[in-house]
Amino acid sequence: MVCGNLTAVCGWTELFDGNPILAAFTMYDASMVGWTIAILFIVYQMMLFMKARNLALNFITGVFFLSLFATATFIKTISLQVMFVILVLEMAGLIYLWVAK
Repeated sequence: MVCGNLTAVCGWTELFDGNPILAAFTMYDASMVGWTIAILFIVYQMMLFMKARNLALNFITGVFFLSLFATATFIKTISLQVMFVILVLEMAGLIYLWVAK
């Protein structure tokens, strides 16, 4: 992710435009090479599963998370695809558990 010219700091122009949230996101997204939301999604899903041990809860909250960020314009499409694949695997696990019981 390009932050401007070599002397510019990532998120500085967004901060001057009056968007502090977008400025912080730009800074983190540049340091994580555009994978900020996907990394947050994976960490969130892992922590929720370790705490609740409920795959249905993971799937439902994952759908909410994905639907919130799928409408955003600043997210890479490959990270949305990774999140979608994780949700498909969770749904496959749910169907397996429903059939196995």
